[in-house]
Amino acid sequence: MSKPKELDFFIEGRNWERGVDWYRGHFDPVMPVRGESSPNYTADPYLPGVPERMANVIPDAKLIFMVRDPVERVRANWIHTYSNRVEDRPLREAVLDPQAEYLARSRYHHQLSRFLEHYAMERILVLDQDELLEDRRATLVRVWQFLEVRDTVWREAFNIKRLESGERRRKTRLGRYVSGRVSQSTWRHLRGHRPFSTPFLQSEMDDELRAEVADRLRDDVERFRALTGRRFERWSV
Repeated sequence: MSKPKELDFFIEGRNWERGVDWYRGHFDPVMPVRGESSPNYTADPYLPGVPERMANVIPDAKLIFMVRDPVERVRANWIHTYSNRVEDRPLREAVLDPQAEYLARSRYHHQLSRFLEHYAMERILVLDQDELLEDRRATLVRVWQFLEVRDTVWREAFNIKRLESGERRRKTRLGRYVSGRVSQSTWRHLRGHRPFSTPFLQSEMDDELRAEVADRLRDDVERFRALTGRRFERWSV
């Protein structure tokens, strides 16, 4: 996997202008299978053109689309942006803003359909986050088999849960300045301490807001279920 893991290469205005050689330089050329993980690739129409650029550079790529309960994803997205000082508005105001990305990123059918314009469904593996959390070994075996690599690999590090939403702190203005100027490994050591971050109240969705978000996502969720042939029975929509 690339370091950092989120290269955001196929996004115009982020790293696309750096060129393919810049992208290639983040991978070990000896490795037969190489990958990266950029959630921003599924933020159409706010970050458009990703599937087209990707198919032009890597037409034979295999893609893994990780999804979760779309309503819970909206709240987690707000926690992420608020903690990084990208967002200042309270939860309700932010996620219901029609100009914001929160709901669009949870419209999985729309996001997946954009990639299906350029990649066959056989080249895309859809995973539910709950599968990785609750049945990690079997889920990773599915990933290895999808990638056609050895499927007996296991490391104790695979049992470790990384930063969870409930553990996030909000960057201070100093923290936001510093985080953009140090390596990710350095920032991981700093982010949990003052004066770089402070605790904040992670608002819950009340029943009214949850129902409104679910209503706005319901049609897309049903199309996503039909497209993938999966029920996602534990989702709240």
